[in-house]
Amino acid sequence: MGTEDKRRPNPDDLLKGIQAVEKKSNRGHLRVFFGMCPGVGKTFSMLRAAHERLKDGVDVVVGVVETHERVETANLLQGLEQIPKREIEYKATKLFEMDLDAILRRKPKLILVDELAHTNAQGSRHSKRYQDVQELLVAGIDVYTTLNVQHIESRSDLVFQVTGVPVQEKVPDSFLDLADQVELIDLSPEVLLQRLVEGKVYLGDRAARAADGFFKFENIIALRELALRYTAEKVDSQLRDQMILKQVPGIWNTNERLMVAVSFSPYSARLIRATRRMAYNLEAPWIALYVDTGEILSDADLKQLNRNLALARELGAEVVHCAESSLIEAVKRTALEKNVTQIVIGRPDKTFVRDFLTQGTILDHLVRETSEIDIHVLRQERRPRFKGLKLKVPQFRTGFIPYWYTLWFLIAVGFLSYSLAPWIGYRAVGFILLSAILFIGTIATFGPILFAASFCSFIWNFFFIPPQFTFEIKEPEDVMNVIAFFIVAFASGYLTSRIKKQEAALSERAYTSSVLYEFSKSLGSAKSKKDIATISRESFERVFKCEIEIILKDQSDELQHVPIGSERNRIDQKEFAVATWSFKNQKNAGWGTETLSSSKCLSIPLKGRAEIIGVILIWPKKGAKKNPEFEFLIETFASNTAMAFEREMFEEKSKEADVFASSEKLHQALLSSVSHELKTPLTAIIGNATALKQEGQHLSESGREQALGDLIESSERLNRVVENLLDMTRISSGALKVRDDIFELNDFVDSSLSRYASVLQFHKVSFKRSDFEVFVKGDDKLLEHVLSNLLSNAAYYAPRGSEIRVEVSFNEMFGDVKVIDEGPGIPQDSIDKIFERFYRVPGTPTGGTGLGLSIAKALVIAMGGVIEVQNRNDRSGSAFTFSLPRTTIRFDKDGKLN
Repeated sequence: MGTEDKRRPNPDDLLKGIQAVEKKSNRGHLRVFFGMCPGVGKTFSMLRAAHERLKDGVDVVVGVVETHERVETANLLQGLEQIPKREIEYKATKLFEMDLDAILRRKPKLILVDELAHTNAQGSRHSKRYQDVQELLVAGIDVYTTLNVQHIESRSDLVFQVTGVPVQEKVPDSFLDLADQVELIDLSPEVLLQRLVEGKVYLGDRAARAADGFFKFENIIALRELALRYTAEKVDSQLRDQMILKQVPGIWNTNERLMVAVSFSPYSARLIRATRRMAYNLEAPWIALYVDTGEILSDADLKQLNRNLALARELGAEVVHCAESSLIEAVKRTALEKNVTQIVIGRPDKTFVRDFLTQGTILDHLVRETSEIDIHVLRQERRPRFKGLKLKVPQFRTGFIPYWYTLWFLIAVGFLSYSLAPWIGYRAVGFILLSAILFIGTIATFGPILFAASFCSFIWNFFFIPPQFTFEIKEPEDVMNVIAFFIVAFASGYLTSRIKKQEAALSERAYTSSVLYEFSKSLGSAKSKKDIATISRESFERVFKCEIEIILKDQSDELQHVPIGSERNRIDQKEFAVATWSFKNQKNAGWGTETLSSSKCLSIPLKGRAEIIGVILIWPKKGAKKNPEFEFLIETFASNTAMAFEREMFEEKSKEADVFASSEKLHQALLSSVSHELKTPLTAIIGNATALKQEGQHLSESGREQALGDLIESSERLNRVVENLLDMTRISSGALKVRDDIFELNDFVDSSLSRYASVLQFHKVSFKRSDFEVFVKGDDKLLEHVLSNLLSNAAYYAPRGSEIRVEVSFNEMFGDVKVIDEGPGIPQDSIDKIFERFYRVPGTPTGGTGLGLSIAKALVIAMGGVIEVQNRNDRSGSAFTFSLPRTTIRFDKDGKLN
């Protein structure tokens, strides 16, 4: 393998880099102006950068910028187009938030959004402003925004430890991964404190309180260090991504990164702790590498290996697992991929054969071939040993059956060779036997291959090499042939079996990768938590041949006792205790771990990006062992499952927020419309009642009649509003009871028109009866509300003196009532919305609750009917029609309705 091949990037990392670039190319670009605390000039710098883009001809718009009464910042807003803020009324208080919908309609090239960590007012589409920004990016709009270090989720705890001030508004680190550019806006602590004194950060008493609290000199220094370190981490991450994507060879020592190789040796724990101390002193990330060389480990070695890897994870290492026949090549390749600058190893023991064949120990190779990486060799508690010619005795794990089949196969080959020997000669028989060994090497393990090589040497010597049927060999070259035959047969068979084993391992990994791909794809299309649990259960059983149960937390952040999506609950009290410990401590517990290891199940916490969601309980198959590859795969599956559940939880919260926003909007609309609708008749009632009381003796008869008429009309209007509210309450609560009476539709309409004559007194009313009696089934009291709302609607919107026509008709199935007016009609885009609650046609006069038509529709549907509206074709106006099921009446012999 040449140097270029050795430096070839990991295909998975390269693919991730390409996918990240493609993902960013399909959305807007995000630039974050980042600072250590308020007052460093983030908004000022953002506005200056916006003016530069504006000079270049870019369409720049201000979504929201908070000047905090700073004159310099306010001056920079001049010349920039600003989207007016949206007014939100919450608990009798008017709040102003960024108008996301207006920005999406305007769709500029660049939008300025100040204070990324801001929490939106209730009733907004998203609860956090960074979610608004995320939607803008998806829409292809570039965003400039500002952020302080204390608002980063992963840094908020450190800020609280430093300043003692809890941080409420936070932005998840995963969102900041979307940033194409993080620009640090930095000031020295002395300059920032001077700005605070001059009133350029806070005004008045607030500046004095800040100087005594958050803005202490030592606090600012600590916050500045946090901001600088976070920016350095972002830049380092971008550098590594670019090195992978552009296949940059070599190590760039821009930031220290340590690596230690971990094995099943008990001395690995000491190396892990030493690497952790060095990384802590350097404040650098570190990696623990385990290389699976295909060696079969004993139970004790496997347990020690799991302990070492668990220790590395607990101490904060990034644990990397890879399968490679050469330990040296794996270490070098991983160091190049991860941009490692320092490798920590112990002093290796010397082995004569291995060191001679490989030209030195692993230390010799690393020093010789990785000159750009520092190598730290740690002393051990004992001196390095020289193992000499000590060879490792292979372990035979194959049962009796493979040897038995191998024996009979070789006997059959021996008989065949014996029959061919007179024609091909005894030396050619050796090639037949060698071919048989190669065939066995493709299907057998080490033990049967060694047995086959020995048995074939015996057959060839005893039955074919002269003198036959003795172990004596006359010719010296035949002695060498037998020895060479055994060596070549054993080596060839062993290498063939090893290739077969590697092929099987690759096939298994390919199968696991395909299942993992299908698993991730299926999770993306899951529509509920139950679907996610079902998909996870099926995938776990396919790959690991084990049973699982998934337990999620409830609203009180406690584990539920019943697993999700499971037909049977196999979790007993002991296993639930393991799950509870794992959930609270956010660590693996149970089978194969150091905690509650007597349990039959393994508990793995489901960790989302923001919080822990629940646990997965896994019951391994009988005889299973917890090796590193099993653990890595389990963690990968669990991580994907956790993210799927977290995504579903976010969607549920988003829906709840939308429902709350809609409810809040309806609440405000109801309060506004009801208060107006109640105030109008109440004002009339109070005014007329006052007039009658104070001037009752002096009013003329016509004046008294007018006042009494106004009182009755206002009371009836008030009564209709209350009835509508009561009807809507009963409909929404499901308490509405509908009678199943039979009545004649013509008589019903005629009597209703008489009762509502006062409402229709300023219009010409015509009534067209049907040619025959029309009996329908329904609730005449509720239907009276329907007709009342339709007539009131027609009287309110149609001009005075216009005609309101009511017609009764029928067909085979329904009896119809149509209310036709000569009003302005209904706009076409409002036809489909006219029966929605609180909906009022834009531009209509004030008054009305927007409930009447919605109630009418709900009541008609409850009686098994339909209601619809259409505009008139002959002139302006609309026609509302409701239909109820017809029925046939029969009378008994006494003349009573049957």
